[in-house]
Amino acid sequence: MNDTSSSFLYVQFGCGLCAPTSFRNFDAGPAFWLQSRLPFLRQSLVRRGFPDYPRNVEYGDVIGGLPLREKSVDAVYCSHVLEHLALDDLRKTLRNVYLYLKPGGIFRFVLPDLEGLARRYLESSDAGAASQFMRASYLGVDSQGARFEKLSRSLFGRSAHLWMWDHKNIELELKEAGFTEIRRAVIGDNPDPHFAKVEDEGRWKDCLGMQCRKG
Repeated sequence: MNDTSSSFLYVQFGCGLCAPTSFRNFDAGPAFWLQSRLPFLRQSLVRRGFPDYPRNVEYGDVIGGLPLREKSVDAVYCSHVLEHLALDDLRKTLRNVYLYLKPGGIFRFVLPDLEGLARRYLESSDAGAASQFMRASYLGVDSQGARFEKLSRSLFGRSAHLWMWDHKNIELELKEAGFTEIRRAVIGDNPDPHFAKVEDEGRWKDCLGMQCRKG
């Protein structure tokens, strides 16, 4: 049970291990799906290095739709989630978030900054700059690993980045989804104290933060 009041609802999707009780926290990772549907596997998965999710995390796939009523949510947050979605799934996600929000509700998120990564690559004189870019953007793969490790990553992991974003491109997508008051954001620049519970400095550093509203 979370401690949000009945009149205010804050939602986080792709929450991972960050699950403050003032939010409804959703995750759709395959490892969490297994833990939530087959709880007897939890300890075995954790021993193998998979996350031990907080008990207040709910399974929910924002692409297919979360168990939320339209116009029922005051604010939605996600951190380093959208870059793991294919373009069509990103657009479905934005439409769904728009539907969930009350008029004037806030959508706030952070993700890697393609422009910043590209600028550092282009301005670097390091002979290994291209490799650094591929690793920093998670577009490259150093090793496929052993067969079991490869299978585990494909079944339980979503580390690959499927679509990278800069400010102008994600702003265009937000506008087309109906959002207004779109702006770049930095950690802590929204005075609502709820956001301080989900925003982590390490996940915002050198990244692209965005905030917008439902018109």
